[in-house]
Amino acid sequence: MEYLNKLLFCVEKDSEIFKKSDLNFIVGLTNTQVKDLKKYAITNGFVREEKKEFFLTEEGKKYLNENPLKSWSCKEFPKRPEINLEYLKLEKMPPVLTKAVRCLARHLLEGEELKENSVESYLMREMLLENSTCTTIKQEIEKYILCGKKIKLTDLFEKFTSYGLTKSIIGILLLDVLAKNINILAIYEKMQFQLKFNQLMFDRMIFCPQNFEIQKTIMEELPILEKISKVLSAKGTKNILDITKALIYFMRDLEKYTLHTERLTKKTLRFRNVILNAKDPISLFYRDIPQVLSGKLLPECNKEFLTEYKNSIKELKSATNNMIVEVRDFFFDSFKAQSRKELSERFEKVEEYIGEKELKILFNNVTEKNADEILWINRIATFINKSRVPKDWSDEDVADFKVKVKDLALKFYAIEATVGTVETVVSKDVEKVLKQLQALSKVEQSIILRRVVSG
Repeated sequence: MEYLNKLLFCVEKDSEIFKKSDLNFIVGLTNTQVKDLKKYAITNGFVREEKKEFFLTEEGKKYLNENPLKSWSCKEFPKRPEINLEYLKLEKMPPVLTKAVRCLARHLLEGEELKENSVESYLMREMLLENSTCTTIKQEIEKYILCGKKIKLTDLFEKFTSYGLTKSIIGILLLDVLAKNINILAIYEKMQFQLKFNQLMFDRMIFCPQNFEIQKTIMEELPILEKISKVLSAKGTKNILDITKALIYFMRDLEKYTLHTERLTKKTLRFRNVILNAKDPISLFYRDIPQVLSGKLLPECNKEFLTEYKNSIKELKSATNNMIVEVRDFFFDSFKAQSRKELSERFEKVEEYIGEKELKILFNNVTEKNADEILWINRIATFINKSRVPKDWSDEDVADFKVKVKDLALKFYAIEATVGTVETVVSKDVEKVLKQLQALSKVEQSIILRRVVSG
C-alpha cells in the first residue's frame, strides 16, 4: 500500500506519533490517508497498540526493511529538494492542495490568518520558512524573476520543472517571491498591466500561466519621479509601479465623458490616450508620457514637463464639470434668463397655457425647488437629451442638447408672447413676430398657441 513504509517509519521513530497535533505534517500525508494507513497497518499486523502507544511488529519491521524510504532528490534531479509532504510531489494538484494554496495566497497577499495545523500552515512550514529545504530553489526563482527582463510565466514553469519539481512546488515558491516583491513587479495578464495582485489572480496564474508575464519595474532614482507622484498622492514615492497605479486609478475614476471627449487641448488628448492604451508601466513614464508632453525621455525632463503634467491632470479632472457648466450657461442663454429663479418664475406665469408634453416635463424640472444647482441642471439635461446623464455623454450628445434646447426655447417664447408675459430680450426678427402675435385677438392667439404647443 502506497506510503505504508512512511507511516511505519514514523511509528518506529515515535511510539506516540498518533498523539501529535501536527501528525499529518510529520507523516506528510492527509488526514484521510493517515487514518486509512493506520487501520491497514493494525489490521494486517504491521503495528500493535499497547496502552495507547503503537509499536512495529516483526512483520512491520520486515516490511520496512524490504521497502525503505527513498530520497526524492536523485541523480537525475540533483537540484530537487527533499520534500516531506507527499501531495506536493504529485504531478496533478489534488483538491486538498488546491484549496490550501488558495488559503496560503490569501494569507500572503491579503493578510488572512492561517489555521493552526491546516494543510496551508504545513505548506508554510515545509517550504517558506528560513530553514526550509526549498530555500535555494526559491532564491533561484527570485533571481530569475528579478532579472529585469519581461519573462513569460510558461518559461519559468518550463525551466524549473526540468529540475524535477512539480507545478505545485514551483507555484508556492513563486507565490512567496511575488508577495515579497510585489511593489517592484509588474504583472501582465494577456499583455495588459494588472493593478492588483490577489488570490484570484494567482489562481489564474497557476491554471493559465500562458496568459501571464512578469517584469521588475525599478528605474534609476530620478528626483522628478517623487514630484510626479505628489500630483496625485499626498505621499511622495520614487517607485514607478506605485506612480503608475495611482495614475491608472485616477483614470478609472474619470467620467465617461472625460474619457471619450475630443474637446480637450491637443497635449491633454494625447496624454489621456497614451495612458488608456498603456501596457507597460516603465515605458509609460520613461518614454510615452514625457514624449507627448515635452518631446523628451524622462531623465531629460525638467520643471516644464512637470507643469504640463499637472495641467493635463487638472484639465482631465475638470473636463466633465466644465461641460456641465457650459450646458447650464447655454440653457440660460437660450431662454434669455439670468438665473434659475427668474426662469422658474417665467415658467410659472404661463403654466396653464403649456400643453405640449415636453414643455410640461421641462416646467416640472425648471420649477423644482429642492434640488441643488448641479442636480437641477443634470435633470434638465438628461430629460432634454432623453438619454444618459451628462457625465456619460459624448460630444455628439452635447451638440444634440444645444439643438433641442434652442427648439424648446423658441416654443416657450411663442407661449410667453401669446399670453403677453414676454419680458426677455430677443432678436429684432423674433420681436417683430411676437408683437404681431400680441396684436391678434384672444381667439387667434389661442389657435396659434395650440399649434405651437402641439408641435
